Amino acid sequence: MVVTYINRFSKHAIGALFIILIFGVALYFAQLLAENGAVVALVERFGYLGVLLTGIVAGLNTVVPLPAATFTPIFLNAGLTAPLIIIVLAVGTLIADAIGFALGYVSREMVETKYPKLFRFFTELAQGKTKYILPVVILYAAFVPFPNEAILIPLALAGVRFTYLLIPLIIGNIIHQALFVLGVSNITAALF
Repeated sequence: MVVTYINRFSKHAIGALFIILIFGVALYFAQLLAENGAVVALVERFGYLGVLLTGIVAGLNTVVPLPAATFTPIFLNAGLTAPLIIIVLAVGTLIADAIGFALGYVSREMVETKYPKLFRFFTELAQGKTKYILPVVILYAAFVPFPNEAILIPLALAGVRFTYLLIPLIIGNIIHQALFVLGVSNITAALF
């Protein structure tokens, strides 16, 4: 029994170290890019539109979930301000959330037909735990470093309306982006 817990802990520890390693390598390369004049000029050219697109792409990226705030050093070297970076990244993430939710919503019928047990599980879960949905969405969007689609697609399958989730997503995304943008700028200032 103790061996089982050690194995489980080892797997979680390795996973956490892997995520930290990816984030650290991304920060290192972002700092290198922030010092590249051509990259900074490109970011200056696209400005906040580029930040918005970065937020959308990072929000939809489930293969390598790299926070858009990783690119904060580049944005700051291009003369963009941290408060606006936070707001624009939160809007970009919200757009990605809407796209992910829409994918879940339009696939409801297919999931209900092909995976009726899974569909029933999501609908029963959402119906029985509605008072927990809003705080869970806020906490997930704010503190979990993975795309929000991991929680939004099941909620869409369960029939929860996006308008019901909009305010919690806005709050969670702003908290998430603020923590990451301010954290990244402080970390890179301390390390580089």
